[in-house]
Amino acid sequence: MKQIKFYKSLRFKIIVGLVGLLTFTMTVLFTTQYFQHREKMIRNLQENISPHLTQMVNDVLKSSMLSKNKGEMKYILEVASQYPDVKKIFILNRVGRIVTSIEDKEIGKVIDIHDPTCQVCHQRTTEALNKTVIYSSLEGEKIFRNVNPIYNRKECFSCHNPEQKITGVLVTDFTLKNIESQLRAEFKENIFLLLFAVGVSTLVIGIALNQLVIKKLQHFMETVSLIGRGDFGRTVTFKSDDEIKRLADTFNFMARTLMDKMRLERKYLSQIIEAQENERRRISRELHDEIGQALTAIKFNLDMIDKELPQTYPSVRGRLGDAKSLSNQTITAMRQLSMDLRPTMLDELGLIPTLRWYAQNFSKRLGIDSQFQAIGFEEKLLPQIETAFYRIVQEALNNIAKHAKANRIEISLEQRDSTIYASIIDNGKGFDLHKVLHPESPERGFGIIGMQERISLLGGKIDIQSRPGFGTQIHIEVPNQKGIGGDEKDTGSIS
Repeated sequence: MKQIKFYKSLRFKIIVGLVGLLTFTMTVLFTTQYFQHREKMIRNLQENISPHLTQMVNDVLKSSMLSKNKGEMKYILEVASQYPDVKKIFILNRVGRIVTSIEDKEIGKVIDIHDPTCQVCHQRTTEALNKTVIYSSLEGEKIFRNVNPIYNRKECFSCHNPEQKITGVLVTDFTLKNIESQLRAEFKENIFLLLFAVGVSTLVIGIALNQLVIKKLQHFMETVSLIGRGDFGRTVTFKSDDEIKRLADTFNFMARTLMDKMRLERKYLSQIIEAQENERRRISRELHDEIGQALTAIKFNLDMIDKELPQTYPSVRGRLGDAKSLSNQTITAMRQLSMDLRPTMLDELGLIPTLRWYAQNFSKRLGIDSQFQAIGFEEKLLPQIETAFYRIVQEALNNIAKHAKANRIEISLEQRDSTIYASIIDNGKGFDLHKVLHPESPERGFGIIGMQERISLLGGKIDIQSRPGFGTQIHIEVPNQKGIGGDEKDTGSIS
């Protein structure tokens, strides 16, 4: 049975499908978990850490802003910048200029209102509310920015217009570096977990699939292959009660039904062949006994007329000679036809002498060198075996005469260990066996099919090997039942 490539096997396709589905599911799960965790951590920074810090800084800054003590304000911002994950903290006035920062070089810098970090407050509303935004710095670092308004109070009216709601904003930048690092570490763990899960799942699925499905299917295929080669006694058996067992039970029922039908067909075929051989035997005997005797009598009378006819009738003697020649040709053709139908020597002397005679006669008629050898035959074989081998050799030699254009043939038979082996080999032009055996081929040969059927009825095997330009070899193997007796022993060879 031809081995299926692994990447085309059912095991590979199922494992790839299941592992692919598992990988996709876990990837979606881990990706969702990653973004949910990231959002949760940022929301915690937005709702808890950032407001708490900015409110605390705002409260502490009140006194220093009222006293306009910029040194104290900067100190407070420096203390606040020591808070975990704080990247930068500064105060903007109403026109967007930095008035206080932990970095002196930042003081006096104006932030454009069209900056994306400013638009969260100014794009849709001017209402003074806490706003947050995430942006990337020039270095590519993710920054979480919290903007907290500094409201105008009565104590501030001495320096600020009472109609202004806010006097400035406190901007606090938190780095997301630690959060991203933590998320990357978790992502690597998830990747490792994914690979581990895929590996374990592949192993488990492969073992389970092999035990539950693949082994059963392989046993199924082996049995089907044996049944396809004619071993109809095979059945598919499984202990587990599942769909494959039910399929096997259905197949076994189908195989038994097919086997019963084939047995019946073989019985009918055997009877047909037996009736055909009996009819050939009867016609052959009638040709030999009745028509042959009549033709021989006609030839005898023609010879007598030829002797008694005076020499004075040359035209009549010429016609008489033609008649004698025609009678001789007819007798020869009748004898050949009788032998082709059923040689009487097959029933009287057995298979080996008949095949030797047939090979010699074939060689003389067509000028083909023939070799015949028989080894180990000590008694006559069963009639059905002798008939089958004779017909197969006859069919093979007829095919050689019609198609092969061979100049040498070898026929050998051997009886060994209750088995009969035979081979017919020629050095002809050969043929395409596939075309000859293909049901829809115009070159299909029914003679070869007949050989196969005869050997099949005897429970034997036939192997035909041929290809264009390399001749043909026919090898036969048939179990031999005990012969019907006789003293024949022939191990000779002729050429």
